[in-house]
Amino acid sequence: MMRVTTNGTLRTYRGHLARATLNQFQSMNTVLTQRRFSSYAESPSLATQSFRLHSSYARNTAQQSMSEEMISKFEAAGSSLQQLQNQYLDALAAAEQGQNDTNAGARQQLGESLKGIAEGMVQTLNAQYNEKFVFAGADGDNAPFELKDGKLYFRGIDVNTTDQGELAQLAEMAEETAFVDIGLGMQLDENEQVVPSTAFNSAISGIGLLGYGTSDGTDTGIPNNMICIIAELGEIYSRADSENGALSGTDSERAEALFGSMQDSDSNFRAQWTKLDTEAQFLKSNDTRLVSTGDTLQTQFEGLDRVDLADALTTFAYAQYSYNAALRVGNDILSQSFIDYMS
Repeated sequence: MMRVTTNGTLRTYRGHLARATLNQFQSMNTVLTQRRFSSYAESPSLATQSFRLHSSYARNTAQQSMSEEMISKFEAAGSSLQQLQNQYLDALAAAEQGQNDTNAGARQQLGESLKGIAEGMVQTLNAQYNEKFVFAGADGDNAPFELKDGKLYFRGIDVNTTDQGELAQLAEMAEETAFVDIGLGMQLDENEQVVPSTAFNSAISGIGLLGYGTSDGTDTGIPNNMICIIAELGEIYSRADSENGALSGTDSERAEALFGSMQDSDSNFRAQWTKLDTEAQFLKSNDTRLVSTGDTLQTQFEGLDRVDLADALTTFAYAQYSYNAALRVGNDILSQSFIDYMS
């Protein structure tokens, strides 16, 4: 028959009490944090899955933030283009009056009005969003347009230039890109350049919207840019005879050509505006997808990380009961051991 000693009983008791204390602490910590694990070592498999989901969620959050910024930028651009369209219609109405000989006496005033509208259109195209110039292409830190001495400049280059090198620069700036990640699977090619189909081009080039150069590539050609046409027509009307508003033969012929081109330029502008609006609509639909994906990821990692609170409370209550029971047993053992000692 094996003899049960007091020391052996105490050692066994201490082991059970330690386990009961640890179980109580762990179950209490689970209730407080509501997490299934607090470290990678506790559950490597779940922790790995959780890390991947949290990483995807963080990336999705960044993409949502960028998407919202792009939506606001393109909405600001749309608002500016609406204002530009209104300014164009005002200019067209003034030009129609100026081309009518019955209003010849008001040509100088109409000329000043047209030049003022051209200045206003430049200010519209120099609009900013989030301290960046919206229509500056890839260079959002500097105002893109400047109307100086009747000439329009885009980032320092005369929009009506006939120089082949400057025309090549304007063509390049019209097609500038500034890619951002909005959840399209952004990738780089073998040259470390962004694959266009996997990212969104955030650059909006004002020169691409309104055009550059002249109709025949010469200094005397009709400008391809709406603002240049309006500004030049304003200069011509301003030179009208102060008494009867008559124009010289050369000015009259030039004004007629400019007015005709001005009427045609609206269709190209509207086509560019429609393209911009299409991109804005795409951003909104893509943002809806990003929000839905984010909600799904959040549900997944919460389901992986979080415990069922009812089960956690039940486990904690049982652990606390076991701990208290262990303490009561301890009281009996200690009391008996003390009596044995006194005996």
